[in-house]
This record gives sequence, C-alpha cells and structure tokens, in this order.
Amino acid sequence: MAMLNRRDFSRVVAAMGAAAVLPSGVSGEEPASRGKKWYRGNLHMHTFRSDGVAFAEEAAALYKRLGYHFVCLTDHNSVHESDDRWVKLGQKKLTEAHVARYRETFDFPLEEREENGEKAYRLKTFAEMGALLNEPDRFLLLSGMEYSGTVKNRHEVHTNFINVRQNHPWVAKETTAENIDWSLELYRSMANEQTIYTMNHPLWRFYDIDPMDLVKRPEIRFFEVANVEARPLFHAPVEFWTHDKFWDIVNAFRARRGEPLLYGTATDDTHGYNMFYRKPDFVGYVMVHAAELSEGGLISAMKAGDFYASTGLTLNTMAFDRATGTLSVEVAPEPGYAYTIQFIGTKRDFDPTVLREVEHQAQGVMPSWWKGGELPKRKLAVYSDSIGQVLGEVRGTVGSYTLRPDDLYVRAKIFTQKISYNEWEHPSSPIAWTQPYSR
Repeated sequence: MAMLNRRDFSRVVAAMGAAAVLPSGVSGEEPASRGKKWYRGNLHMHTFRSDGVAFAEEAAALYKRLGYHFVCLTDHNSVHESDDRWVKLGQKKLTEAHVARYRETFDFPLEEREENGEKAYRLKTFAEMGALLNEPDRFLLLSGMEYSGTVKNRHEVHTNFINVRQNHPWVAKETTAENIDWSLELYRSMANEQTIYTMNHPLWRFYDIDPMDLVKRPEIRFFEVANVEARPLFHAPVEFWTHDKFWDIVNAFRARRGEPLLYGTATDDTHGYNMFYRKPDFVGYVMVHAAELSEGGLISAMKAGDFYASTGLTLNTMAFDRATGTLSVEVAPEPGYAYTIQFIGTKRDFDPTVLREVEHQAQGVMPSWWKGGELPKRKLAVYSDSIGQVLGEVRGTVGSYTLRPDDLYVRAKIFTQKISYNEWEHPSSPIAWTQPYSR
C-alpha cells in the first residue's frame, strides 16, 4: 500500500481548519516565461451516491482542507445532478455519529426529513456543492463518473469519465473487448475537448485488462499507474505485468506505430474517509502544470502530458524539451531520504513477441464479495525485458536524460529507496512518475 511521507502530512494536517499549506515545491509560480502553476488533484473518489461512505461535499471539503486544488467526483455510473436523492440512517453505513461529526466540522447545510419514522438526508447537487466549495485559484470541483461493472465473461471494466454531467447505467456485454468498446462509445457521446477518459486499475480484480486491450485502442490516453484502493487480488508471479510493465508494453507498441502515448495517473479511489479526519497514511494524486485552475486549464495540460503522478513524492521541476528530446526532473527533498531517478524507455528494436503464456490460478483467501465459487484462472503473457528498460539512472535529486536515436520514448520514475517488493501491490515508499515523452 502506498505510504505518504508522514512529515508532509503532519505539516498539512496541523494546518487543517485554516488554509492548508502544501510542501515546498507543490504549488507556486513557475518562471514568468511559462506563467503556469502546479495544481494537486485526486481524480477518483466515491461518496454516498454510490459505494463511498461520505457526503460528496464532505469528501471534497476534506481534500480541500488538505491543500488539494481540485477533485473529481466519480461515483459508479452516476453523476451528481439534480435528481432528488436521499440517504437514510443505516443505509450506506450512515450513522448518527457520522451526521454529528459532519455538522461539528462543516458549516454546510444538511437537509433532513422523516421517511416512515426514519431520518433521511438529501444529497446535494453538483451546482450546490460548487457554490459551497469553489474558490478562484484555490479549489475547483469537477463532475465525473466511473462507468464500471462486471462483463458477462466475469472480467471487470472500470473507466473514469472526467468532467462529464450525464448518468448512464452499466450495460454488461459478452466480452471484455466489447465492454471497453461500449464504454468508449458512451464516452464519445458525452465528450468534448474538456473531458478525459481513463482506464482504471487494470490489474484489479484478477488481471482483467490486458495490455493489448489498450495497444489496440490508441484513443485511450490515460490509465492508473497507481490506485491506492484497488490493489490486485490475483497475486501472480511478478514476471507477469506490473503496473509499470503494463505501461511500457502499451507504449512500446504505440510508439513503434507512431500512435499517441499512454499517460499515467495516480489516484486514491477513495471510499472511506475516516482517516481524513485524522492523519492520512496513503495517497495517490496528480500534479498538473496548468496556466489556470479551471476545467479547460487542467484538462488541456493533462492532454499535453504536462503533469506527473505521485504517491507522496514531490518534484520541484519536471520538464521535457521537445527540441532536444531531454527530460529533466528535480526532486523536492526531505531530510534523511536518498533519492533514485530512473529514466525508463524502450528501444526501437525491442522484441514484440510473447515469450510464453502461462495459465495462473488466483491465490489467497477468497474475498467475501466473490460469489462465483472458485477464484478464476487467467492466461497471462510474458513479454521481453527489452520492453521497459532502465535507460539511465541517477542517485540524487536532479537528473536528466536525452533521447537517443534508437529510443522510442522516455519516462522517469523517482523513488526514495531501491524498490524490493512484488509490484502487483503498491509500494511502501513514495514514488513519482513523469509521463512518457517522444520527439
């Protein structure tokens, strides 16, 4: 599970109740010639509108108090529009204690009524929450939806539609490929230049999304390289896809064909919020380098690849000079930590063949929610180590790499210690990932 540096959150949480101050390097003006700022945001979270345990304005306000600049509400197959929606005590884990804590913490109105002798509370609309929370250049609430469900072949397809305002119920197709294509078709019906489609947690539940699913669909530009909540349940040998290997497989094939590269996000996928009233222990977010805190500003920057993903590590600088093909990063260091910067990419002559396929049985304790009997088997492909090589490495806080003629792309991965763990689970130390870049 990804752990945020506790020193960072101690400083942030100490400021709760006032304007929280982010660690050095997280926000502030870049050189005037660029005219951009760094904005921190969470793009995946759930509330009482689906399977989260918080009122949506409560969840967003908790992030705001931690110094986040934006969040996107992504409840399952539902957006926060004007339908009359209420939640009763006892439903969705809502208790009297929860209501009391909400009222003690926030000045937000909470509309209450009796339903057959039981108390119920109205869920606010997106417009109502924006009026309560939005502040110019400090905080912006985005509307979204996680279009998600189980395919008839028992795989899961979960995709986030960022900055959309329309509901749609889940429609189960026969195959994973059909459900991905259907989700893309549905997204296109809602999309404009200020919307984003993201493939969520591809390794969850049981390696349900194959890298080739995204190789074949270059219109999918974003995926979650880190999702704090949705750890895979499969526990396959690490020779199969890790999140990083998945990413490089997709980009190696795309880059060779001259197709758009896949960008990576990190998210909390938040469902429970009790920890946010204390000191959060883990976190996933994006840092977006945008001209302004607006829907258009944030999404334009992300579509241009001008952002990085993090599970708690902060960069002072991340820049790609397309003219020279140079990717440069500078870490905002914490005392007592040593940093490694790896520049990762794939050469033009990489081996594209599947070395072998192995059928693997899901292992471990059967989850309580799994109703399908024996845990499933998956046939997993093993790809060459020529995909996703370490092209260069720096031990320190400043590093750069210039693309060679035989490089297809380069991205940077920055961490605080040599990572020695099974990467189907989240790292126990902070990591930052830049986007992949090519000339």
